[in-house]
Formats: sequence, structure tokens, C-alpha cells
Amino acid sequence: MQFAYNLFYRLLPVKKVSVDESLFLLSDEEIKSIKRKERFAVWTAAFIGAIGVLLLYVPQYVSPHWFPQIPIVLLGKAFKLPLVAILYSLVLVYIEILLLTFLNIYCIHEVAVATGFLNAINKKDTEKRKLMLNIGLEKRDKSLLKYGIDPLQGLNKKRLMAWNLLLALKATLSNMLFKFIVQRLLGRYAIRAVQDLAGIPIFAAWNAWGTRTILRQARVVIMGQNLIEMLCARIRNDQEPTEEFKELLYDTLQYVAVSKRDFHQNHFVLTKNLFLIYNIKPKEYHWLQKDYLHKLEHAPVGQKEICQLLIIVGFILDGYISLRELMKINELQKAKLLDVTDKEIYQYRKDFVNGKGIEGLMGRFI
Repeated sequence: MQFAYNLFYRLLPVKKVSVDESLFLLSDEEIKSIKRKERFAVWTAAFIGAIGVLLLYVPQYVSPHWFPQIPIVLLGKAFKLPLVAILYSLVLVYIEILLLTFLNIYCIHEVAVATGFLNAINKKDTEKRKLMLNIGLEKRDKSLLKYGIDPLQGLNKKRLMAWNLLLALKATLSNMLFKFIVQRLLGRYAIRAVQDLAGIPIFAAWNAWGTRTILRQARVVIMGQNLIEMLCARIRNDQEPTEEFKELLYDTLQYVAVSKRDFHQNHFVLTKNLFLIYNIKPKEYHWLQKDYLHKLEHAPVGQKEICQLLIIVGFILDGYISLRELMKINELQKAKLLDVTDKEIYQYRKDFVNGKGIEGLMGRFI
């Protein structure tokens, strides 16, 4: 299907819009335009989820003869398998995923155009197309590993696989739980049709949430590109490329990655830019050492401030601050390695996501 996604992306028209040169700063009109497109996508995704449930169950009740039970014998025991219904549901799921993917690509493209990230000239750029499609397809770009930085350092891989599987099944499990609740509430009056159709709000909600999450990430990645380039240029003007500082930078980037526990495009771009301007040689593996905070505490003031800034920026560059990151922030505050409050960090994150920039944050350290 990659060919179809690429073709769809190429066919989308680029409308001329009036934008400024700072992609990470959005005017009120740009924000309104983007939010209108996002609302359209979220409601459309919810509608697709609701229609999917109706198309799955209504035909089975209206025309049950189209969905016969196929008798099979397994290990000497006879069973009746709803093979037609299973195949029908798989086809519907495949179609729904396709529709949602095309919807995501369309809306991500529109957001990119609205912010000025895409125009008629640079849309043909291979890297931009790859970036837009990766966001729409929810693909994790693990290019960060090329620099020896691994966000999953020290994680139990089996637990991680189990968690990812649980996330993939979240809509189905929510639907099963909701049916169970309906059955308990209505008792013997909860006929099967009511239980089946009770899944409509569940799948509609998950589709809406999934699309909203993808579009939010699109906005964050798009606005992060120029912001990161400007930040890295200011860091280079502030600090000379000493071996001591380059090693501390390397450790700081790994510290942010381990705190995030995720491969994110913005963190990769930040790492790539800093490695480029400071000519840092990548290692095959760069594990975070336990004495990192001690090294940070005893670093020269200028180097320490740059790394403190990178930690905060690294935490907000994906648009979220997790409980794990909040604990890291509190740890830094207790060690007197950070004098920025939780409330201020949340406000900087909000400003970044809403296109207001983080000049106030950068001005505190550079």
C-alpha cells in the first residue's frame, strides 16, 4: 500500500496560504485554520468508527443467511465456525484502516501547508514526503540509534512487547469491557444486538482519539524543525566545541532519550543538528552513566546551563510531559540542578504546541 499512500500524497493540491517565515510561531489566524482542519479530521474518524460497527453487525441481523455457520471437525470434535462473518469483519477492518490512514495523510498535509512547512516547491522533497507519511502511518523513525542513543536502554524487552500489544488491542478490549458493563446493567434484558451496537461509541472514540493524537504529533514535528535549527545555532554561538562539552552534550541527549523512553522525530533532529555543528563522532552505543548528574553539577556554568536548557526542551519537544519525566524534573530540582518550576515547564510545553514559541525559556539560559 506504500505506493498508494505516496500517490495520494502527491495528488493532494497545495493551496497558496499567507504564512510567516517562523514555522514554530503561529498567528491567531493560522491556529484557527489548523484547529478547524483537526476538528474535521477527528469527527470524520469518529464517524468512520461508528459506521464500521453498524456495517459489521446490521447485515448479520438483517440477513443472517448471508453469514452461515460452517461445520468443521477438529481433533475429533465438531464445531460450527462463523467463517463468513470472520472474513467479513477482517475486510471491514482493513477498509477502515485504509480510510483512516488516507484521512490522516490528508489532514497532516493540510496542516503542513497551513503552517508553511509545505509549499508547491518543496513538497516534492523526498525527506519531507517520508516525514509526512511516517507521521500518518504512525511509523517510529529509529534513526536515533545511528548516534548510539537508545531510549530503551535498560528496559525489559518482553514487558515492552506485552505493553505494545495491549495498546494495539485497546479498542477491542474497551469494547469487550463496555459490553460486559451493559450486560450487567441490563441483566437478561440486554439482548445481543444491544450489546453489539454498544461498541459504536467505543470505536468512534478510539478513532477520534487516535486521529487527534496523530495530528497533534504532526503539528509538533512541523513546528519543531525550525525551532531546533535556531536553538542549535544559538547554542553553537554560546559554547565552543571543547571535548569536555561535547561529551556532556552526548550524555545529556542520552539522558533525555532514556527519560522519554520513545523514538521521536524532534529528538532525532535535535541530536543530528548538535552532532553536525559540533562535529561529534557517533559511538556504536552510548550508555547513560549513573554519575551523569554529578558530572552536570560540576560542569562549568555555561555548559551546565546549555544542558539544563536541552533537558527541558527535550522533554517538551514531543508535546507531552509524562509522569516519568515529571519525576526526573523533580529529581533535578531537589539536586538544585534546575530552578524552573513544574508549572513553568508545563506552560512552555503549552506555548510550543500552540505555536507561541519558547523564547522565554531560551532567554533564561542563553
